[in-house]
Formats: sequence, structure tokens, C-alpha cells
Amino acid sequence: MKWTNKQYVDLMTYNHPERPMFSELFGPIIGLADEWRSQGATDDMLAMKAFAFDYVPYYNLGNLDAIHRPKEIVLENTDVRYVGIDHFGRKVRMDKRTSTIPLPETFPVETMDDWIKIKHMFAYDPCRISEDEITKAKLLQDQGVLIKSEILGGFDILRELMGEENCCIAFYEDPELVEDILHTISETNIKVLSQISEKITIDQLSVHEDMAGKTAPMIGPNLVSEFIVPYYLQSWEIVKNAGTKLFCQDSDGNMNPVIDAFIQGGINIFYPCEPAGGMDIVALRKKYGHRIAFRGGIDKHIIRRTKEEIKRELLYKMQPCMTEGGIVFGLDHRIPNGTSLENYIYYIRTAREILGLPPFEECAPSWGRMAF
Repeated sequence: MKWTNKQYVDLMTYNHPERPMFSELFGPIIGLADEWRSQGATDDMLAMKAFAFDYVPYYNLGNLDAIHRPKEIVLENTDVRYVGIDHFGRKVRMDKRTSTIPLPETFPVETMDDWIKIKHMFAYDPCRISEDEITKAKLLQDQGVLIKSEILGGFDILRELMGEENCCIAFYEDPELVEDILHTISETNIKVLSQISEKITIDQLSVHEDMAGKTAPMIGPNLVSEFIVPYYLQSWEIVKNAGTKLFCQDSDGNMNPVIDAFIQGGINIFYPCEPAGGMDIVALRKKYGHRIAFRGGIDKHIIRRTKEEIKRELLYKMQPCMTEGGIVFGLDHRIPNGTSLENYIYYIRTAREILGLPPFEECAPSWGRMAF
């Protein structure tokens, strides 16, 4: 079912939502379609259209990413492998049989001098936002489309430019470099978001971090509070004062140690909330109440196990205290290989039954991605 921006904002702010929301956030991992096809999946199932997932259409307003980037260079591109130089000048490699994102082998920034060479890509430029875009966003918003703007992650962009190890070291050994990078992108955010907020209230500010592994985040709450919270607040205060209610962070892994720090930075939606990383949305709801909302949280690995385990997981995650709002129920990341079509259909049917939704077979085929 297609939701409107107002319905979604009401849901995520606990403002008497009409009903729970059930979606697929990311879709199948590479190779699963072939497995399901051999098990009798229809084209609509493979396209994730058959299961009547809830979604809200969205439009991204403003370009806050790197711009004026050099062209990517393809070094090798076969059926199984891609090697190239990306828009940051990094050598990247991807095994197409298992991945969809090329992984960097080199990074452009080690020193302040390196940063200065590419700093212009993150500076403000009038091309980042236009009156035509704002006018289009207004029309779409009136039609129920969720309007969002996405700032660069305070950790994520450092990791992309420096690599994880050097990024973490830089917080201690080269804080001036970290501060200059964050200050540069923050100035751009402020100018663009200020222009936008003079004409339209966006529905959601978003940020991508992916800064945690299975056991812990890569930096602790002290560094989040010192470096990233001020960076977040400079953008959040602008849109919040203009009426924006949602600030959503995307980060895999165990974010428990830094949740409180990020709440201080304005974050009020966390996703995908991976149970394998210790993110238990029921425990988090009991701890934080209505202060934060979630998307995801259902263990993707459970659906490769028994039907009894699937039902147990759903009954736990969809218990009454979780259905009053503040959550988009869904798997905590891509549907893993080895998930049988039979189990996935059982997962969908059981979840819809618990949530009081009609069987997906009775609904018209549709699907919109919720990973925004």
C-alpha cells in the first residue's frame, strides 16, 4: 500500500497512526533471485511486487554530495569482476557474483594537503539547489510524496576519503583535518538547507553512516559528541526550526553505545537495527520510549530457519507495545541467500496476520523501496 508523507510522519512521531507499517527495506541479495526462480517464484515475486509491502514515495531535494567529480575510469570490466578508478580517485574492485558496491583499495586523503586538492568538490555551489527543484518538490509534497534532504555522514565521509583505520586514527592524531572536512561540508549543508527551508518544509533530514560492526561502533560516544553531534546540529536546527520532524540515520551494526550521543544530535529514527549486532528494537523501545523510532529490526537470518523460529521472532518484535507507532517493520537488511521462497512467503503471511493486514494475495501488486 502506498502511504502519504503525512501518514508516514504521523507513524514515526507516534501521532495516532492509522495502523502499523510493514515493508521490505532493501530487497534480496545477489543470487537469491536465481534460487527463488528455481523454486517457482513469479516475476512479481522476484521484483518484490507481489507481497503488498507498504511504502511512501520520496523525493530527494538538494545535492549535498561531492560535485564536479572527475570521471570514473574503467580498468577491467568482465562478467565476474570490475576494477576501476572512482570519482574520488580511489582504485576500487568488485566481485559481481557476490557484491553490488565496488570496495576501495586506495584512498585520496592522508594529509591536509591531500584534502585541499579535493576540497572544492564539497564546497557550496549554486548548482546544488534550484528554484525549479523546490517548485517540483512543493508539487510532489502536496501529492503526498515524502520530501527529504540527505547530508553526508560525519563519520561516513571521513571513512570514504581516508579509509576506516586512518579515519579513526585521525580523530586523535589529526583533529584539525577532521574538523576542516566537517566544517567544509557543514557550510555547504547550512547554505543549501537554508535556501530550501525558506521555501518549503522538508519532511525528513537523512544521513548515512554505516559506522559499526557486529560488536561495536568504530568510534565511541566521546568522539561522536565532540565531532559529529555539532556537525549534525548545524543542519538539524535549520530544518527543525522550519517545521521538519524527522531526522533519520542509516547505520548497520551495533550502535547501542552511541545512540544517546546521536539523540543529542537530533536523530530520532534509527535503521536497519540489526539483531546480529545486538540491536533489539523491543529492548530499545522499552529504554527510549517515544524518543526514537525504528525501521527494520526483524532478524534476516531467522527466515532461513524453521517456521517456528520465524513466528517466534515476529510475535516478539510485533508485540502490542511495538504496534502503537514509531516503526516500519521489516528485515534488518538484504534477504540472505539460502532463504527459501516457502519460508519467505510464510514470513510475509505470518507478519501480515499478526499486524491485522489482509493476505498479500488479495492486494494489488506494488512495491516502493523504503531505504531512504
